[in-house]
Amino acid sequence: MLTHCKFIFIPTISLMLLLLSCNQNPQTHVAENDHGQTVANTSFDESSLIKVGEGASVDGDLSATLYASDSLYDTYQSFFIKLNDAKGRPIEKARLQILPEMKMGMMAHGAPVIQPNDETENGFFKGAVVFIMPSSSESGHRWTLSLLVDQPDANQNRVSIPVEVKHLKKPRTIAFDGGADGRFFLSWVNSDSVKVGKQPAHFILHRISKNEYPAVFDGYEIQLKTHMPDMGHGSEGNQDAKATGNGYYKGEINLGMPGLWEVQASLLKDGKVVSTEPIVFKVNISE
Repeated sequence: MLTHCKFIFIPTISLMLLLLSCNQNPQTHVAENDHGQTVANTSFDESSLIKVGEGASVDGDLSATLYASDSLYDTYQSFFIKLNDAKGRPIEKARLQILPEMKMGMMAHGAPVIQPNDETENGFFKGAVVFIMPSSSESGHRWTLSLLVDQPDANQNRVSIPVEVKHLKKPRTIAFDGGADGRFFLSWVNSDSVKVGKQPAHFILHRISKNEYPAVFDGYEIQLKTHMPDMGHGSEGNQDAKATGNGYYKGEINLGMPGLWEVQASLLKDGKVVSTEPIVFKVNISE
């Protein structure tokens, strides 16, 4: 399970550039552990995965291949990593740390990370990154995932994997101001395959703290309201999202008819709204 969040410190541009988080939505496969925390699906079909990146260590002793259920987009993205040694044999146990880096000329910044466990599941290490902006070949903005790999009785090794992160038309990770509490990223973790009726609503929340992105859960809730712009009404029966651990939140939304809906979120601390900007996720609902 993806249960441990670690964050990295990388020299960065100003925070203003980090707040450009506009996004449509990929198919995000999610499940829940015993705490209701949203995690990468452990019952995925390997044949449905596509290769989104690969790399090898400088000494050639280690190679890594990155898989996902779709292309990578500028939002919360779970993915799957296969490691092999110099003879092509799979590595099943290792302490693996993911270090994402967006290079922008002479400047760089990182992103929130959900680190893998030390053992594979179905042959894969599973992790996630909240990509806070897309790649851009025109401007030379490039994402790289560096993997630091520690194995028993072996020196630490590093594998760098260049990845392309596409831009989404509908925001799924939104930066917003929390007043005296600072700035945050809120990511919608649900799949885009949303049906009519009541269903869980999953989020992950990170604070922007200088050059770090810690997961946030103490004392906060996410207030949820729904609105259908074309019809001019909302719906009853929504439940605010409460922290389930490691930055994840779970609530419930009620979307009573097909069409375009808005899920309107507000950040609460000790029952009071602290977010000062709109946080709106647009969702197409099917029957």
